[in-house]
Amino acid sequence: MTNRTEDRMETKRMTAREMAQALTSGGRSGLANARGMTLVEVLIVLTIMASIMGVVGVSVVSALDRANIKEAQIEIKNLESLVNSYMLSASPRALPDSLKDLTSGAVPLTRKIPNDPWGNEYVYNKVSNVEFTIVSVGADGNEGTEDDVGGAE
Repeated sequence: MTNRTEDRMETKRMTAREMAQALTSGGRSGLANARGMTLVEVLIVLTIMASIMGVVGVSVVSALDRANIKEAQIEIKNLESLVNSYMLSASPRALPDSLKDLTSGAVPLTRKIPNDPWGNEYVYNKVSNVEFTIVSVGADGNEGTEDDVGGAE
């Protein structure tokens, strides 16, 4: 019985070279036939990956939009604080005529006025001697549209 088992094992043993030949040539010498993926399988995998990327892409873009809006709101609040500081330090008390006034004078309050997250300048409107508004025109760059961002939003 031992000889029989050893004989079977001898016939099933393959050298490394024989195994490599069986895999590359597609022959059936004791190993299952090595095969790749069919075109249909590849297309199914690509479709699944594209669907996942579509869902993830939409989420990322909406998160970026929310982050830009939040950044604009924070910058507007900072600019409002600078305008209020300018008014309190001016003699007689007056609001600046433009945001650029914050960067000049005997003691400038800031070195430069930042642009909004979309690369546009903030819109400063002096309503009266004590009232003002600062608005970002948003992604479209047009004032008075839905995507405008104010500090109180």
